[in-house]
Amino acid sequence: MPESELVRFENEGGIGVITVDNPPVNALSPGVPQGITAAIDKGNADPAVKAMVLIGAGRSFIAGADIRQFGRGPATPPPTRRHYDVSDQSPKPIVSAIHGYALGGGLETALACHYRVAVPSAKVGLPEVQIGILPGAGGTQRLPRLTGPKVALEMITSGRHVPAAEAHTLGIIDEIVPEGQLKEAAIAFARKIADKRPLPVIRERDDKLAEAKSDPVMFDNFRKSIARRARNQRAPYACIEAVEAAVKLPFDEGIAVERRLFEEQVNSEEAKALRYAFFTEREAQKLPICRATSSCGRPTPPRLSAPARWAAESR
Repeated sequence: MPESELVRFENEGGIGVITVDNPPVNALSPGVPQGITAAIDKGNADPAVKAMVLIGAGRSFIAGADIRQFGRGPATPPPTRRHYDVSDQSPKPIVSAIHGYALGGGLETALACHYRVAVPSAKVGLPEVQIGILPGAGGTQRLPRLTGPKVALEMITSGRHVPAAEAHTLGIIDEIVPEGQLKEAAIAFARKIADKRPLPVIRERDDKLAEAKSDPVMFDNFRKSIARRARNQRAPYACIEAVEAAVKLPFDEGIAVERRLFEEQVNSEEAKALRYAFFTEREAQKLPICRATSSCGRPTPPRLSAPARWAAESR
């Protein structure tokens, strides 16, 4: 699908509205990141645009990366400019407007924006650990700068979906807006902050990292606390290592550590097995289940593993 169809740009009274339209869940499939970058460039080049809103069409913001691309190598040459970097380097403010899910690369996209608003039913999270990997687009570096390392460690190593109200309390969401009025409310929010400077760029923050610097055994203690549930798994420990890099290294160096760990983990046997389970269980949900009476009726959904729950909730 052409980028112009995957991502649209409209000027609505001086606010550039960037709409990602990649059904069913607006995954970051090839073409979507490039489309977002092109739309941001367009908004910044237009003197009539004072701020921008990034929103998803349909039932979700961005439910994550396209998992089918993991471990395959790029089908097309990787973009020279990542949309995450283009977002937080934008001279005009960008507001992400979240409904449905902002998971994995979706939340990482939102964290690269200057502000985040969400409806009450929205959920955010970094569930990559559930398929044997770690966030690979700045999530391990930006989230601890926003919430503090303790919260980031818990969220990233559990992969849980965080409701909007809790995300607001944690500082991930700047404002909760009325259900069913997301676009209008996000545009109004963008107008309100359009002239505020300096822009709140997460990569430039370090105040929340102080809690780890004052607790030098935080990361060792956290490793011990997950030892039982993370038995025989490498991914949770790679997540901890990446968050630790956020505390100890400048942002760009931390990003390099995160990328190295992601590349190592995405090609691991652990990740390959969990991706296989992800897609196998997803396909299994489409099959009828025969009951004990030997008649096949409407299937009773089986209990899902963590990867399958991520797939089912994001569909």
